[in-house]
Amino acid sequence: MKINLLSLLLVLNLILSGCGTSSKKEEKTDGDLSGVTNESFKWPAPRGYEVVDDFLDGKAADYDDVLKSETLSKIPPKELEEPTSVDRSIDKAILACYRGNYSFADKIFDSLLKEYRKNPIYWNQVGNCFMMRGETRKALLYFNKSRSLKSDYAPPINNIGVIFEKKSFDQKALKSYEEAKKVSNFSLTPIFNLAQVYARYGFISEAKQLFESMIRMNSKDQDALHGLAYVEFVSGDIQGAIRAFDRMERDYYEKPEVGVNLVYALVLSGNKDKAKDIYEDLKPTSNSSLQAYLAQVGGLLK
Repeated sequence: MKINLLSLLLVLNLILSGCGTSSKKEEKTDGDLSGVTNESFKWPAPRGYEVVDDFLDGKAADYDDVLKSETLSKIPPKELEEPTSVDRSIDKAILACYRGNYSFADKIFDSLLKEYRKNPIYWNQVGNCFMMRGETRKALLYFNKSRSLKSDYAPPINNIGVIFEKKSFDQKALKSYEEAKKVSNFSLTPIFNLAQVYARYGFISEAKQLFESMIRMNSKDQDALHGLAYVEFVSGDIQGAIRAFDRMERDYYEKPEVGVNLVYALVLSGNKDKAKDIYEDLKPTSNSSLQAYLAQVGGLLK
């Protein structure tokens, strides 16, 4: 299965520690330099940007949502293919990052530096790897490096927005998502991120339009359907929200952040029996805010 990594989150500079740096150890040559020529110091021709490099040839869970074709960030690591079982080196590094094997990923990225030094995909993916381990300042430098090589490349622009959003700079995040959407109309992740920001700040009609545009591109997009259900719900269209939920897979309801909204909508529509059925199948969560919300909604079922 080919996974389009166009908008991997989810969001290099050689002076940074980690990927792309060289060892400071001196090699022992024992004075034998007979095999060293000018060719020994030449770097290979750089591999420029190619659309094919935006696709990962690896097996992953077949999810019908915005993440299915553009990012691996929500797919459980155990459901991703082992890095060693894929052919391309950059694919190995990407999968290693998402499986949390950062040291293995670093080694591969280091080995690819000379070949991919002028490739925006490479720097964006290294930035992703740093962001996954919580090093957002380094990630931001790498995303900016990627942008400097290809100014209209959407992934690093989107990922910079993710960093801003994580730091609660929502206005800056909004601008990044809008720019990423502008340069890549067919990339769903910036659209989804933008719609979420709109919904959070009460721009319901704008958010609804974006979620609906995603559904037109993929009628089975579970994340977009949930987003549409949410904005219908908060705008007071309970039946519209339920219709959007009805288009989703039943397994998706088990996610507490999804199912709890359906339960609430069903209660308000008078269908407590179905609401109880959904509520009982919700998976546990460690999120304290979500736990409180679940308790409140559960109280309506008594």
